[in-house]
Amino acid sequence: MVVGILGLMALVIFLGVFGEFVFAKTRIPDALWLIAIGIVAGPLLGLVSQQQLWVFAPFFSAVALAVIMFEGGLHLNIYDVIKHAPTSLLLGFAGFFLNVAVITLVLEGLALLGFLSNWSTLNSILLGAILGGSSSLVVLPLVRASKLNRRVSSILTLESSITDVLAVVITIALVQSFLSPESGIQGALHTIASSFSIGAMLGIVVGVIWLYILKFFKNKEGLYHHNYMLTFACLLGLYAFTEFVGGSGAIAGLIFGIILGNAQELQKMLKLSRRISLDRRVREFNSQVSFFVKTFFFALIGLLFFVSFKLLLVSLTVVAAIAIARPVGVKFGTFREKLSAKDKSVINGLIPRGLAAAVLAILPSSMGIPGTENFAGIVFTAIIATIAITTAIFYARTR
Repeated sequence: MVVGILGLMALVIFLGVFGEFVFAKTRIPDALWLIAIGIVAGPLLGLVSQQQLWVFAPFFSAVALAVIMFEGGLHLNIYDVIKHAPTSLLLGFAGFFLNVAVITLVLEGLALLGFLSNWSTLNSILLGAILGGSSSLVVLPLVRASKLNRRVSSILTLESSITDVLAVVITIALVQSFLSPESGIQGALHTIASSFSIGAMLGIVVGVIWLYILKFFKNKEGLYHHNYMLTFACLLGLYAFTEFVGGSGAIAGLIFGIILGNAQELQKMLKLSRRISLDRRVREFNSQVSFFVKTFFFALIGLLFFVSFKLLLVSLTVVAAIAIARPVGVKFGTFREKLSAKDKSVINGLIPRGLAAAVLAILPSSMGIPGTENFAGIVFTAIIATIAITTAIFYARTR
């Protein structure tokens, strides 16, 4: 068992590196290769026990979410964030809530037709929230490798980060409202608002303080060589503390990354005399950690994959609804922007689901919500299908 897992880990890392090489040449996301090897090793060959993996999945998912959001924040330019925030927010919110509405209606219809048993309207809304946003883990590499202009790239990067956070926060709020029905709609809205604000506030405060701590480390040789591991520990601690006090650890990690990634820009904006900057090695090492986490997480999706023919039809119907709803959300969200036909067609095709959706698919059933046992099968199938569709559209429209 141990030898098999070690061999599988080695194979996954090799495939991850090979997948990035292939992506650079063909723009086919490495996520598809990694999910495929997971399906072969898990469901098909049974080399790894799914039951044992489910025990570790929630823990690994939390770490993956923290690392990926932090990585996304590091690559966001604060001037671009401020400049394109209105469009990105409008696109993110419009697209997300439109997806929730459309997916909810589709699932309610499928439940009436008998495709879903032991199903409630809450389950439809929950699954809509889980699959409501595009995945920054897939969008970010595609945008960086494309020939899109900087304005469109910034909008898409920020939009995917926003919808990742929306999916996490709103799904958790819905689960909490189910577990505490006395709170009602007002309680759920209060939870969402406070989660966003607490996460953002802690991300800003801890980010600024940590910049000064990193500056202090530069004069201490024993600490300087471990500045990334200390930063990683700070990220995990920030995520855990934010979740503990009722905030969004995902948005705290994103803001923390933006603060650290824009140290010099913030210094100029705030007119600070003391020179503060993020060490290049921190960025480089975080990219390696992010690669490691991303690689194993997509392989984990494949290892945990399961679906029946009925659930396959449900999932593909939901994916079709997402693809149809996307252009409507884009038209509404970008009405202030002058976009070329090519840019609009690319944005319309970016519908990938990934990390946040996979993490959240596990949550409702683990909290004991009836009828959510099949969420993972539906969501994992949707992740594979949406990434494949996005890859095909993106490749065709950016050649």
